[in-house]
Amino acid sequence: MSIPGYRVEGLGKRMKELWEKKGIKQEELAKTAHIGRSSIGCYEIGRMAPTYVNLIRLADSLNVSTDYLLGYDADGYLDLSGIDEKQREYIYKLYKVLSGG
Repeated sequence: MSIPGYRVEGLGKRMKELWEKKGIKQEELAKTAHIGRSSIGCYEIGRMAPTYVNLIRLADSLNVSTDYLLGYDADGYLDLSGIDEKQREYIYKLYKVLSGG
């Protein structure tokens, strides 16, 4: 699906690869991201694009950047699943400083 102004090609594929790598199901991703399961399914098959809020929720739940989900950053995957929230915040702040953001 091609939506003018959006880069969603491959979003569903990347999402599915990530949730499978984490060993979770679509329903669990929907729950942790606070997004309806039917919306996750629509994103997966390209029927609709997530809102920017849902894109951020997905990226956070899958421990990746929004750029990675959108296909702008192929190296943006960093598995933070074994790291507690305080450590995640520190890593995020460090990343922001190092990337100039």
